[in-house]
Formats: sequence, C-alpha cells, structure tokens
Amino acid sequence: METVDWPIVLMEFPEQRVPDAALHALLDHLEAVEREAVKAREKGFFITDLTRMREIAPASQRKCVGEWLARTSPLQRAAGVGGANVTPSPILRGVITAIFWIKPSPTPTIFVATRNEAIFRGIEMLEAAGEPISVRLKEMREATRKVAESA
Repeated sequence: METVDWPIVLMEFPEQRVPDAALHALLDHLEAVEREAVKAREKGFFITDLTRMREIAPASQRKCVGEWLARTSPLQRAAGVGGANVTPSPILRGVITAIFWIKPSPTPTIFVATRNEAIFRGIEMLEAAGEPISVRLKEMREATRKVAESA
C-alpha cells in the first residue's frame, strides 16, 4: 500500500495470491491510515488496483475482507471521499460492479479500466470535497488531461 501521494492511497494486488498474514497486515495498515486521517481531520481517496492480479483470492480471504469492510464501514465513511477499483477486464469490472450493487460501499466507488483514470477521478472527488491536493497530484492530473485530449 502506498500513501506517498496522500490523499490518494494506492493498494496494488500482485499476480499471485497473497498469504493470509500479508492480507491481514494490509488491512491493519489500511485501518491505521484511515484512523490517522480521521484524527488529522483529512479524507483520502482509496484506489484498489487489480490490474496485475491473475488469481482470485480464496473464499477465506474474501470472507475476511468482507468482515473487515463491514466492521470498518463507519471509519471508511469518516476517512474517505470515495474510492476506485481498477480492473482492465470489462467482464471482471462488470462482475465487481454487480457485487457492489448487492453490497454497496460506504463511500462512492467508481469502477475504471486504468490507474490513471482512477487517480484523475479521485482528484476530482477530493477537490469537490474541499480536500487539499499536492502539486505533484495537480501535475499528474494535467498530464492525464493532456493525454486524454490528444487521443
């Protein structure tokens, strides 16, 4: 998990399944970041990038994440303006979107094909919420905008 571009938080899943201990450590760290944001009266935008993922997490890990999401829902609302799921596959993106229809996220969540799109939309949501944006993120937004306009 990366917080170097706070208030953008990036979680990138690897190609292979992660050990249970690594998943628990990620969730603990994410919860700590959210608690720190609330303490500082700041909000973030949380990106989950599944681009490299080639193996679906086992049922035990999906259950663990589901329970964590339910337990931390109030914290997620307090610490975030929203989030994005990055999934290049339109089919998988559709499946994930449908899951969120059944079990909505506590904050607005978008489903996109690229990390750049997630960052661009996250910056828009953060600015709309009045959260400060770093110079680096503003530069990334402008570069992304120029690439989109030239396409």
